[in-house]
Amino acid sequence: MRTSISFLTTTTATAPAARAPGLPHSLELLGLDRAQRAVYFAESVGGATPLVHVMHLDGEHAGRMVVARSLYDGAAGDVAVRVSDRIAALRASLSPLEEVDTDAWLLTTRVVQRRALRIPGGAPPIRKFVLALAVEPIAVAVDDHGECPRAGRTTVTAYLRARAALDRVWLVPALPGLGDGLAIARITYLGVPSDVGHDKQTAVLTGAAR
Repeated sequence: MRTSISFLTTTTATAPAARAPGLPHSLELLGLDRAQRAVYFAESVGGATPLVHVMHLDGEHAGRMVVARSLYDGAAGDVAVRVSDRIAALRASLSPLEEVDTDAWLLTTRVVQRRALRIPGGAPPIRKFVLALAVEPIAVAVDDHGECPRAGRTTVTAYLRARAALDRVWLVPALPGLGDGLAIARITYLGVPSDVGHDKQTAVLTGAAR
């Protein structure tokens, strides 16, 4: 989708500073639960309580990141301390993944929607993009339709600039009934619309180059 001149001239690539300072959101890989065949992540959202996400490696919802809500059960007053302790215990129970060079994978970014997002105060609208992201191992043949069957895909909302980058890649070890040939890719994009924008991260389950 080509960016029109009118879209560029009627929107801005900077946003007013939020009342609470906008901060980058970082996504940390906690490790692999071999029994559940799932990978856990902790997302840092500024000074707020971290969000723990789980991604299953097989089944109907394989590759989808969902919040591990069971970690947040209990009284609301001490949620931050409780979650911090539970993350520490969870991390200790998980297996680490081997980090590898990102050069063997390719990130494809496609703008599927662009919008002018109005903000309070009468300032010019800011740019909002829906990005379709695909991560695939380079050394894998495509199918008859020209697509890589081992590509991992997700969709994110970016602001101000349609920017995304492949940040890190980890290999998933072979598991019973699952085999090998999987990897976790972390992608950084401009997902926090404050000031000149701040980074946010997501993860994709993709194939591994062989």
